[in-house]
Amino acid sequence: MEGYLNLKEKAYDLIKHKIMDVEFKPGDYLEEKKLSELLDVSRTPIREALARLESELWITSLPRKGMFVTEVDEAMLNNIFQARKYFEPVIVRMAFPNLSEIKLKIFKKRFEAYNSLPQEERDKLDNDFHLYFLNSVDNVFVQSMMKTTFEHLIRVRKLSFDKRSMERIFTSNDEHIHIIDLILDGKKEEAIKAFEKHIENSYIYYLGLLF
Repeated sequence: MEGYLNLKEKAYDLIKHKIMDVEFKPGDYLEEKKLSELLDVSRTPIREALARLESELWITSLPRKGMFVTEVDEAMLNNIFQARKYFEPVIVRMAFPNLSEIKLKIFKKRFEAYNSLPQEERDKLDNDFHLYFLNSVDNVFVQSMMKTTFEHLIRVRKLSFDKRSMERIFTSNDEHIHIIDLILDGKKEEAIKAFEKHIENSYIYYLGLLF
């Protein structure tokens, strides 16, 4: 049983990360047989992995047609950023007592070198920063709820990789540094408001970029 569960988890992780990394592109048809051959996993764990991925909105099942990678449309983007807008400020508030001054200063130093980094490393730094707050919350339900949202955001970034505005990239970096400075100064409410504004700016940016 343990071996089977590991195969199901392996299939789930591999398919999900191929979608996140845009190896499987929005709208791509996912055929069980081909996935089984590609991933070297039998069709039963593939089928169960696809059902789980559908529940997390990575794939869409169309009657009499099959499974397809979910499109990143305006509704999808709205849902991602609505979740971020309402929950990330709460996450910052919950995480505040657990934030490390040393780690925040390390993040600040990395953001100060941001402009010299390749874009993939910038994206990873941005993601690491937001995940740091989530992982600093002492609530597994909150962490589980937002994990999928952040993973969908990674795919949005990958899809927009070649369309980025350097102006927004550098402005976003300045916003991160400003948030860190507010937290280090103990200005919790101002930091939370700055976080809200940062998410709003990101939403407007990606909306214009992708649609």
